[in-house]
Amino acid sequence: MHSFTYAPPGGRVRNLAGSGERDLAPSRRRGSRQGSRRPGWVAGGAAALSLSLATTPALATDLRYAPMSPNFGGFNPVAFQMAQYKKSLEAAEAAAEAAAARSATPSDPNQAFINAIVSQLNGIVAQTIAQKIANAQPGQAGTVQSGSVTITYVNSDGQLSVTITSPTGTTTLVIPSGGA
Repeated sequence: MHSFTYAPPGGRVRNLAGSGERDLAPSRRRGSRQGSRRPGWVAGGAAALSLSLATTPALATDLRYAPMSPNFGGFNPVAFQMAQYKKSLEAAEAAAEAAAARSATPSDPNQAFINAIVSQLNGIVAQTIAQKIANAQPGQAGTVQSGSVTITYVNSDGQLSVTITSPTGTTTLVIPSGGA
């Protein structure tokens, strides 16, 4: 239930809600020293102010955010569309490259088997050569050639020097041999 107050010019503030009127201000007698005497319009003004503040609608509004980034459809949608086009173009190129790579692999099961055998044999040969080089005695040297690759090794002064020469360049490894 709402409460309405009324202050007539006589100075008595009354509550107009409920069953009848009630005095809200204590009765004051002339000449009593219970407090300072205020004019009636002060109490009425205070009541009117509280009534006007209670019935005033809120003046706040909702906040709205307008994104500036084109990634969120901001003020420049053309930039967003260009970025999407670039992404889709890159995806199409990657798919084309993957399809070309799949077509380059042999589809013949016999060819895949032959490739696996050759790969295993190359691994065994490489392991045998690596063990021969690693087990070289002090003062021992040697050369291994396979196609256009040449491997030269020398074990001297407690160091094993291995030089691998291929068409793409030369690599030299120096490893402590432990024997001197």
